[in-house]
Amino acid sequence: MDPLELELRQEMIEITNRLSSRGLIRAAGGNLSVRLNAEELLITPTRLAKGYLREEDIVVVDSQGHLLRGQNAPSSDMAFHLAAYTARPDAEAVVHAQPLITTAFTIAGREIPTGVLPELEIFFPDGVPVVPYSTPYSRDLAEVCQPFLKMYDIIVLGQHGTLSLGHSLTMAWLATEHLETCMEMLFYAECLGGAQPLPEELVNLLRELRRQDKAS
Repeated sequence: MDPLELELRQEMIEITNRLSSRGLIRAAGGNLSVRLNAEELLITPTRLAKGYLREEDIVVVDSQGHLLRGQNAPSSDMAFHLAAYTARPDAEAVVHAQPLITTAFTIAGREIPTGVLPELEIFFPDGVPVVPYSTPYSRDLAEVCQPFLKMYDIIVLGQHGTLSLGHSLTMAWLATEHLETCMEMLFYAECLGGAQPLPEELVNLLRELRRQDKAS
């Protein structure tokens, strides 16, 4: 096996283990992919528990989603992985997770709030959109996601989890982890009477600092 492919497979196993141990993916839910080259993707298989994946379980598909190598069927969510790479040619990896608190907010019809938590403004200065519900595993969902993916590194799929992308699997995983951590804090704040807004000037400063950091 090509050394790069082996390294990417090992990284995918590490990230799935991290996501699973944190409860961001459970049982056979969630899926990951990463570019192998300009024409091929590595993607996790469908219907296998992600926390127990082996390197050989991961499959290779082409840019149209056709299986090229592997003994398993590729993820049933492959359509929006492909949509993400089409929308963002700069993306090298995509992570679809089902973080409990973040997803619960959308089930309750709640948006991801802004102006209440410094970490949200630092990590996500442009906010995090909630994409309206569309049937999972369908091309409809992929088409609905695509315009959002052109503008955001992470989006929340209504009633279905998160979709994040990055220049590496680590970046896509970190975005998922950061968002769920923020949403956990907001959930507890709700239990204690509700989150209090930050002063507007502080929110603007935090967002500007983050944009400067990304530009440097």
